[in-house]
Amino acid sequence: MKLNLRRLKLHPHESERFLIATAGDDRFLAELGGKFAVLITGETVVENTGSVFAVRGQVKTKVQVPCSRCLQPVIFPVDAALELVLTERSKNTGFDLDEDFIIFDGDEADISAEIGQAIFMALPLVYLCSDDCQGLCPVCGQDKNNQPCQCKEDTTDPRWAKLNDLR
Repeated sequence: MKLNLRRLKLHPHESERFLIATAGDDRFLAELGGKFAVLITGETVVENTGSVFAVRGQVKTKVQVPCSRCLQPVIFPVDAALELVLTERSKNTGFDLDEDFIIFDGDEADISAEIGQAIFMALPLVYLCSDDCQGLCPVCGQDKNNQPCQCKEDTTDPRWAKLNDLR
């Protein structure tokens, strides 16, 4: 997603609204085994502060990820806030390199990677198809939500197994 800042560069201390509607990059979700289910939508307001461009906004989408227990696909809604600072390469001489700035050339700033990162950071650590998901049987691999299995689980911790011999 590229923001065209040509008009805003000419008017310090003004702001401009940008609508976002773009396809998500599935590489952000590859490690999770997921993908974007719908377009990323939202809006941002970019303010020219005179020295940098402050970006604030909200993005929404839906991602498809596997359930953490049963591995069935789950569509999960994501709502993420965006807060970015953009600066032109020619004007970034007074900034500390440790600060988080997006440096751009010309009239367009590409914020696609930052949108993907914001969505990734808004995702939960565990995805469940339902709160009462029973998951997979650790012995036979059967999905316990579809059909109960007859496997017997050994719940004894192997570190304590020798204590059973004392009986």
